[in-house]
Amino acid sequence: MIVLFGSPDWYGRTHRGTGQRMNTMPSWLDDMPCQNRQLEDPDFRCSLPPGTTRRGPFPASDAQTHTNKAIVTSHSGSPEMTRSKSDIDSIDRRQFGKILIAGAGGLALGMTGIAGLAQELAPQDQMEPASHEFLYPSKKPFDGEHSVDVVIVGSGLSGLVAARRLSKNGKSVLVLEARDRIGGRMFLEKTIEGGVLDVGGQWVGDTQDAVLALLEELSISKFDSYDQGHSFLSWNHKTINFDGDFDEVLEGKYGTSPQDKIAERYLWSKLMAITKTVPPAAPWTAPNARLLDAQTFQSWIERETRQPYARWVPALQARIGGSGGFEPGQASLLHMAWTQRVGPQSEHPERWLLHGGAGQVPPMLAADLADRIVLAARVTDIDRHANGVTVSTAHLRINAKAVIVAIPPSLRAAIRFSPALPATHAGFVQRAPMGSMSKVHAVYPTAFWRERKLSGTAAGNLKTCEFIADSSPPSGKPGILTSFIAGERNLELSNASREEIRDAVLQDFGYYFGKDAIAPAQFFHFNWNDQSLTGGAFTSYLPPGVWTVYGAGWRDPVENIFWAGTEASDRWPGYFDGAVRAGLKAAADVEGQVRFSDLSTGFRARTIAA
Repeated sequence: MIVLFGSPDWYGRTHRGTGQRMNTMPSWLDDMPCQNRQLEDPDFRCSLPPGTTRRGPFPASDAQTHTNKAIVTSHSGSPEMTRSKSDIDSIDRRQFGKILIAGAGGLALGMTGIAGLAQELAPQDQMEPASHEFLYPSKKPFDGEHSVDVVIVGSGLSGLVAARRLSKNGKSVLVLEARDRIGGRMFLEKTIEGGVLDVGGQWVGDTQDAVLALLEELSISKFDSYDQGHSFLSWNHKTINFDGDFDEVLEGKYGTSPQDKIAERYLWSKLMAITKTVPPAAPWTAPNARLLDAQTFQSWIERETRQPYARWVPALQARIGGSGGFEPGQASLLHMAWTQRVGPQSEHPERWLLHGGAGQVPPMLAADLADRIVLAARVTDIDRHANGVTVSTAHLRINAKAVIVAIPPSLRAAIRFSPALPATHAGFVQRAPMGSMSKVHAVYPTAFWRERKLSGTAAGNLKTCEFIADSSPPSGKPGILTSFIAGERNLELSNASREEIRDAVLQDFGYYFGKDAIAPAQFFHFNWNDQSLTGGAFTSYLPPGVWTVYGAGWRDPVENIFWAGTEASDRWPGYFDGAVRAGLKAAADVEGQVRFSDLSTGFRARTIAA
């Protein structure tokens, strides 16, 4: 994760794209939409039609090959980010936040007195892992041989939900987590002035009944995602305002020209017609499933329309939709249709945010599993035998009647199963890659765009960020703009320096929201591709041919091995709701299909001989 404080680095330097020396606000700020300039400068008068710019977008950075990231190698041999030193290490964070608030007027001028102060913070799963397994939360070392009713592999939301349900129903459980933290794709970072932001998922929707029930049980309240005021839609640097939801953009209600709206309306309605034919629990049984699965989503788009805008909008949904993270040329048409059947954008999955952030949920669930979670415990082997299963890590052997594997499908390939998994399961695991995704947040003292009657939502085919949303608390303090760098865009920046990533993101933020947007108090960047214990985000996707050949290996149990994780859900996969549903289903399947009477419960500690 990158966390940066202070001004952007253009002040007093020569801009790479224009060659201008930028001792004052650069002239390319004129290249924002006219209505944005009028909000920035009341004396500015725009002679162009609404939604257009004088010369186009900000100049794009051409430097994307710098490699000055600090890298260490973990015990597993995977590259991980390390913590770097900074001049602000000695500054109290809250005091620093107050300095920023007090000098809010200086933010727009660059805050040159603290320009360049930066710190690179590393979440726990980017740091070097612990060398030995230990219990959560006591941190007591834990090894040897033990027996429980059920082992759960993975302490993400789905695994914790499954373990908690089984424990409440009288089963002894042990959760094995490879990281040295819990939560998987669900954890928090703190911001200035006591704010929080979610590095993983953050939204919930009004038809996501499973996660909503869990939040009610945990007494976690929600609030509306901010949608007051104008949103922006930009295509090839022509920008319009709209006052609706993004699903209406998909449906062709909004567009930058009448022709674009007609073409998008036609294409999206045709995709929706296909989705209705896809059974959520068995997409490979759809009529024409093999035909749908033999082509990529991209090839279908190109065959159906020649309009560039209409090609871009559904491709955007593939990249940043909650069941996505992939390029349309990577997944089959069947897979894309399935994602829109089981997680439709029309049901407003981003309707609410959570007071205190979504990352508070895992510790609350884990409170019911005290010292039944083992951290730094990467599972290496799962052996099936007449008495159940034996799950092994470097220093543990756990005998159980059943195991629930609650990790993304691609990570199952790192586990040695004996006997080997059926060919359909092994083939599915080998062909279900994770999406490519970074999440970015820019944090400001206040949500200044709200004062200008802007929603903070923007979508457009800019170079780095195709979608931006307001993630601020209801008070607007701090103000948080959130975006994603998805698909190939994320891969193209994989060797970029932290400054180049920041510049690229803030350049796009400034395009919509003006000069204040390019000077955040904090900047967070987290690349999920770098997380070897997740493999990417938001979720997995299936290339052509996988559903129809290996679909049976998606989530069917293999004797006493059961599968969970959001990818195992046939409703809202890739979302929190899918994770909760899959965890509850796996727990129910274990209780309904496994006999526990002949295995003594509880821990039976016995040290394994060296």
